This record gives sequence, C-alpha cells and structure tokens, in this order.
Amino acid sequence: MDSLFDKFNDDEEQVKFGSDMRKYELYVIIPYIVPILFWLPFAIDKNSDFCKFHSNQSLCWLILFSILEAISGILLMLDPPFNFVGTLLNLFTIALIAFLVIGAWKGYALKIPVIGNLLKPFK
Repeated sequence: MDSLFDKFNDDEEQVKFGSDMRKYELYVIIPYIVPILFWLPFAIDKNSDFCKFHSNQSLCWLILFSILEAISGILLMLDPPFNFVGTLLNLFTIALIAFLVIGAWKGYALKIPVIGNLLKPFK
C-alpha cells in the first residue's frame, strides 16, 4: 500500500516537515474527516511547514469534497441506475478520506490531484 502513497507523495514538501510531523499528526487528520476545519492545522502552528501543507491540502479537499457530494446528491435524486452511481461515488469519497487520513498519519505529503498545486493560501 505504501507504493500507492508514493504515487501521490510530494517528496520536496515531505523533506521540509521535520519533527513537526509527529507533534501535529492528530491535528492534520481532523480536517480530512471534517473538511470545514481546513484552517485548524495552520491555527495550531503558523510556522510549521507540516501544518501549512496540510491546511492547504485540506482546503483543496474541502473543494473536491463539496463537488463530489453535490454530484452524488444530484445522482441520488435521479432514477435507480443513477442512484447506484451516486452510492458508488459516496463510497469512493469514504475511501478517499481513509486514504488521506492514513497518508497524513504516516507523514506523507499527499497532494490532491489537479487542484493541490493551485491553491496555497497558507504560507
């Protein structure tokens, strides 16, 4: 499973983490589970590269999560074949949350594809 994390890992960012990684690992996991709390790691320590990275990625996750849930909600309101696709999309979202939480817990610098490089308000 580590090879899957390596595909999405940003090695340059991960090198910057240092000892903050173990100190704040719980605080960077919470926003992946509750996306509206994307600001939490940055509020805990504004000088930590680890916290800044995960605040940025949590904001990207909030945007992606909102899009996935909107699509899923629309699909679930339609006829049965679309209900199934909406349910699969919800299951995919849960799997993605688990992937992000485990990656953050292990200290990986996982970037959300496409938008993960675009948004960096926490510097």
